[in-house]
Amino acid sequence: YTAQQTMTKIRSLLTAAAVLGTTTAFVSPQQRTASSSTSLDATIAVFGASGLTASECVYQALQDGDKVVGLTRNPSNLKIPKGSGGADFEKPLTNPNLTMIGG
Repeated sequence: YTAQQTMTKIRSLLTAAAVLGTTTAFVSPQQRTASSSTSLDATIAVFGASGLTASECVYQALQDGDKVVGLTRNPSNLKIPKGSGGADFEKPLTNPNLTMIGG
């Protein structure tokens, strides 16, 4: 899977689980505007957030307007990914919708 396919798969699984009422802690089913690329306003938890694939998922979710909680050993290691980050590649990834938890 590419990072985009992984993100799409995660959103599909969370949406299906939300319909079943099993992930209310992770997904808040609030409708977005029609211009949005996903149908839910989601809070997404990403484990290993500073890793190669996970950082891409974090970056793309934030670009889509989702709230992200990232869990990683060292939050300062989270950088803008090479794949989607373009010229900002390797700069620290910060966003008001991002909460990082280290441990």
